[in-house]
Amino acid sequence: MKSTHFTPIQPGSRTDAWLSRHFDSAQFSYQEIFGMFGPLLIDQFFMYLIGMLTTSMISSSSQESVSAVSLVSPLTYMIIALSNAVASGGTVVVAQYKGKGDQEKMRRAAGQVVFASFMVALATCTLLLVVSDSMVNWMFGTADAVIREKATAYTIGFGISLIPFSLYNGVFAVLRGVGDTKTCLRLTVIINLIHLFASMLFLNVMKLDILGTTLSYNIARLIGGGVAVYLLVTPQGRLTVPLRELVHIDWNYQKSIFQIGIPFAAEQIFFNGGSLIVQSYISGMSNAQIAANAITNSSFGLFYSAGLSVSTLTITIVGQCIGAGDIPLAKKYGKRMILLGSISCLASVLILGPLLPLILSLYSPHAETLTIIYQLIVIGAIPLPFVWALSNVTPSILRAAGDANFTSIFSLLTMWVIRVGLGYLAAVPLGLGIHGVWISMGLEWVVRAVVFSIRFCGNKWYCHKVI
Repeated sequence: MKSTHFTPIQPGSRTDAWLSRHFDSAQFSYQEIFGMFGPLLIDQFFMYLIGMLTTSMISSSSQESVSAVSLVSPLTYMIIALSNAVASGGTVVVAQYKGKGDQEKMRRAAGQVVFASFMVALATCTLLLVVSDSMVNWMFGTADAVIREKATAYTIGFGISLIPFSLYNGVFAVLRGVGDTKTCLRLTVIINLIHLFASMLFLNVMKLDILGTTLSYNIARLIGGGVAVYLLVTPQGRLTVPLRELVHIDWNYQKSIFQIGIPFAAEQIFFNGGSLIVQSYISGMSNAQIAANAITNSSFGLFYSAGLSVSTLTITIVGQCIGAGDIPLAKKYGKRMILLGSISCLASVLILGPLLPLILSLYSPHAETLTIIYQLIVIGAIPLPFVWALSNVTPSILRAAGDANFTSIFSLLTMWVIRVGLGYLAAVPLGLGIHGVWISMGLEWVVRAVVFSIRFCGNKWYCHKVI
């Protein structure tokens, strides 16, 4: 871990002393922690920025196009989350072997993470290609025919891209497990810049609309997947994983990976399934509300991108502490990660809030849509600095120690009871529309924050064996 450093703080200063007191330990120095956090932060921000820019290009094509992408976005999020769930299980396993100091098993686990990610993607891609048309028409039958046609085309293109995506996503999981976030950042920049420039070509110049969108991220992911695998297996790389470890199955390692990954995957499937239900009743709202929800989801991601970086970092930090058998240190860093997540969310609101007019101008929304967007962002931004980290960083602490079942089950309960059930009640019978959906999201954060904090303060979360 000594290769990752953060050095802008003057040694001997008050800031240096404060950071040393709160973040230094025998396992990590604060320079190493923030050396990992910095690339993760830029990585997340960059991905959301590129996503926002490409969404704005789709929006400029037509409001029907952005509405189509918005309708199927919970499905695409669910599938990406499924892949991320497998990857997260792999990150925990690799991180714990790293903390334990077992380099050979760490390399074997790394290969198995990529193999598992690829096989899940292959199965998902096949399913999507078969059922995309009937699924879109069944779920969004109340939407305009043009929107449904574009949504189907987008879903097919997305499904094909899952194969190369699984490769670099699996490699990212491995590299984050060992704390090599700089390599992840470099690859993210390459992939997303290719996506951005390809989108500009296909959408703005060639006017290919939805086809241009799917072409751009398929090209970017194909290049990214190839480069990622090369970085993992090359003798000049950080791990030098033997190629044979990527092309065969080892059930002992798969068991450890899916011990974390399956509960999280089930959570993400049902969680995003709930989001699809939410989208199904959003699809019956006005085009202005549908477009406002899509644009707000795209732009609001910038506000919690720093928090997501902390959540990712938490798995690496706490996972390595658990692997080293140091429970008190895992607890200490868990608290520090929650604090860092809260500070990151607050800073994001203070910095990005004044920039909203500039950010939203990229989408060229209609006046009615713009008004709704501002209202939704305010609804989301108010609870963000206070409860988001407790709601989303704390589960990463629990998962890093193997406490996946409790975390996933409770997350599902809050999703279906509050975001789906209460969201429907607020949006439709009570007549609050899309505003009711966003209010229920904030309430869900509050409930999750309370229960996960109670779990973290107990002693059951770290009594699990992963490796």
